[in-house]
Amino acid sequence: MAAGTAWTLVLRTDGTMWGFGNNSVGSLGDGTTIDRHAPVQLMSGVGAFAAGGGQSLFIKSDGTLWTCGYNGNGQLGDGTTTQRNSPVQVSGWTF
Repeated sequence: MAAGTAWTLVLRTDGTMWGFGNNSVGSLGDGTTIDRHAPVQLMSGVGAFAAGGGQSLFIKSDGTLWTCGYNGNGQLGDGTTTQRNSPVQVSGWTF
């Protein structure tokens, strides 16, 4: 489990990522900016994850890095400053 500023991420044993809470900047990565008051499934095949001030990071089981949320200072690492409401793969990073 990880907690961002006002949202929570939970990884189930089947590798599915779930989240709930504040989503005003797309931190949950469910494709919306709708706050979620109950858990919603975000993605599958997740091995590790983290939550920051306005962004979330996911390492999928294939080692690829994905990120979503606020990106005003380029903190998502995708080469832009565009807010991402759905996870985008960060190219060049494999774990």
